[in-house]
Amino acid sequence: MTITNNQSGTNIYEVSDGIYRINTPVASPDGGGFSFNQYLIVDDEPLLFHTGPRKMFPLVSEAVANVLPVERLRY
Repeated sequence: MTITNNQSGTNIYEVSDGIYRINTPVASPDGGGFSFNQYLIVDDEPLLFHTGPRKMFPLVSEAVANVLPVERLRY
């Protein structure tokens, strides 16, 4: 696992060859925790399956950039 943003705790982990999980933990008001997970599939036409809010994309794109240039994303 590689931490890609120390402030947010966003990290990226290769779960299988060419498949990455991007995780961003979020604190909840009751003191519990929650996290958003995105999935990057690296192939001829890379895909990012983004399941978080749009405002989280800067953190996600920072993590993607650790694997491939964001401009290469096809989907």
